[in-house]
Amino acid sequence: MTIQLSAFRSFPTALTIVAASALAFTGLVATTSPAYAQSAADYRCAGLADQASTAAGTADASKQANAKRFVATGKKLCEAGNERAAAKQFRAALKVAGVAEVQGDSQMAAAN
Repeated sequence: MTIQLSAFRSFPTALTIVAASALAFTGLVATTSPAYAQSAADYRCAGLADQASTAAGTADASKQANAKRFVATGKKLCEAGNERAAAKQFRAALKVAGVAEVQGDSQMAAAN
């Protein structure tokens, strides 16, 4: 007759299974989450930033300093990882310069 002293003999096995499952789930979330966000971030801090910078450089002398200030603020926000606020700054620079935003294929894909 075998007497079981503890009910926790299977605890290390259960703990291993739970830890492996949590690790696999974390890996899955980490690899799939940035896929949709990356295309929007690329446009806002690359394409839109280039448009705003070009428009600020060609704006009237009275509006050029203001537009360049919006572009500089937007670039700082991109460096900080705040693409949404940066896009607002870039669009404000375009508005001050009197230039309409050019909508590219990557932006159309991100909007759909």
